Amino acid sequence: MATSIDLAARLSAVVTTQQEVLAAITDLDKVMSLVVDRVPAVTSGNGAVIEVVDGDDLVYRAASGVAQEHLGLRLPLTNSLSGLAVREKSVMRCDDAQVDPRVDATACFAMGIRSMIIAPLLEGDAAVGALKSFSSRAKAFDDLDIYALQLLAGMASGALTQARTFHERQASEARYRMLFDRNVAGVFRSTLDGRVLDVNDALVRTLGYDSRDELLALPAWDFYHQRSDRDEFLRLLQEKRAILQIRIALRRKDGSSLLSVVNASLVPGDSDDMHLLGTVVEA
Repeated sequence: MATSIDLAARLSAVVTTQQEVLAAITDLDKVMSLVVDRVPAVTSGNGAVIEVVDGDDLVYRAASGVAQEHLGLRLPLTNSLSGLAVREKSVMRCDDAQVDPRVDATACFAMGIRSMIIAPLLEGDAAVGALKSFSSRAKAFDDLDIYALQLLAGMASGALTQARTFHERQASEARYRMLFDRNVAGVFRSTLDGRVLDVNDALVRTLGYDSRDELLALPAWDFYHQRSDRDEFLRLLQEKRAILQIRIALRRKDGSSLLSVVNASLVPGDSDDMHLLGTVVEA
């Protein structure tokens, strides 16, 4: 029976793991690697696996111990103990893989796995994977190990969701940046109160400036011959939310006029404010 000292030691190990994971929260692969590296020590195992649902299978996405050699392994959701943990959204325990009918004894023997405990990874009400701790010994896990694994699985579920969200946002921002920078048209993003937040090189050239920094230092109304021209442009934009193919005479750096075709939309900013996102092409 676990003592209060044993429980305190496990909780301390879980908290330490959580702190390490939070420090790496922007790196999805590092988060998964940290989890599977720490799980064995916290749960009396020899190794651990994060399995992720992919269609009708669970795929080994991260592993430690002997399972490290089997990254990419696919297990059927309908015919594996991990799949059962996912389908029932509950912890599964196998004390001896050689006699448990729920597991593939041959595969476990080949990997040197004799016992295991598995906890589902949840996103809201959906099970998206499983966290498995395994051992080369039969009956290696007790109730305290199961409790520790459940804590780690809960922590890992939240961390993986945050890491994946950050990763997807980075990918989205990278695609946006590529389209923004490589657009042959001039592209701008500004606030309603006149701060120019971003421009691409094409707009810098079109308006005759020497650099982005030079252009970004100016208020947006400097690119119109009269401030009232921008006010009217904003009025139309706020009324329609988007303006397509509107002709506007913009002001170049040298004061000359540039007849332009402008497309613009109001898009959400970083907070509740709205930004202008648009393109400029010489007419």
